[in-house]
Amino acid sequence: MDAAAPPDAAEDWPPPLPDASGFVAPPVPGPGAAWAAFARACAQDPAGAARVVARAAWLVAIAGLCVPLHLAWRALGRPSPWARRFLAWSARACGIRVRSIGQPVSRDVFYIANHLSWTDALILGGQTGTVFVAQDGIAIWPGIGFICRLNDTIFVNRSDRMGVPAQIAAMREQFKRHSRIAMFPEATCSDGRRLLPFKAPLFAMLIPPPPGATIQPVVIDCDEAGRTLAWVGMETGAANAWRLLARPGTWEARVHFLDPFSPADLPDRKALSARARSAIAARLSETLGGRPVA
Repeated sequence: MDAAAPPDAAEDWPPPLPDASGFVAPPVPGPGAAWAAFARACAQDPAGAARVVARAAWLVAIAGLCVPLHLAWRALGRPSPWARRFLAWSARACGIRVRSIGQPVSRDVFYIANHLSWTDALILGGQTGTVFVAQDGIAIWPGIGFICRLNDTIFVNRSDRMGVPAQIAAMREQFKRHSRIAMFPEATCSDGRRLLPFKAPLFAMLIPPPPGATIQPVVIDCDEAGRTLAWVGMETGAANAWRLLARPGTWEARVHFLDPFSPADLPDRKALSARARSAIAARLSETLGGRPVA
């Protein structure tokens, strides 16, 4: 395991995250602006641009194979294996070597995981075939929103308090159909060196839990190269994707499937959130060489 070095009492741990206070993500650019930005990036880093183009072509080829087959399986009323294959192969195309540690629960499960980047969906989805809960801003991303919908992603708007009952109903309906849902309750990305507070309202659909439902905490643990690619601070999604796809070589992500527990054993969503977070924090600390995880 590529654990961090043992903690040093004089060390500033964890290192501070980039200051993102007041950051407002820019609007999705139109085609002309996007192509102009791409051309500027290519001129600044021709070698990186070649890797971006090669990996993007690989991703398009994977989509060209998997999307029609996925739609065909759906049209025939059969469970489709192609979404999971798409995610797993896309992770490899992005230069990510994924390794599982522990045994994932195969059905009637809510995976609760820490969150480093948009690549977490490729990493965890490729190992489990789960559908995801995601913030609704992703739904408008060109191409990405379409792929998310093909995998039946549940989009939620955390600021829409009046819409919470409908969002909970949608999650319950998808759970009946797929029996596997993954959530990132930090509700934003960190850098793999800490664990941000969990948003307990995301656990509302588990009160009361669907019959037979299980919660399985999951730790996504990257090597140092993967941690430097985390999507944090004021970086846009496009800038992070460029940085990841332009990077030479590969990096490793390890998915730790921890001991599952029944949500029926706990009284409310805050208790569910606290138990899942405690398990994730303990394992994440181990992967960091015993460094504390707040």
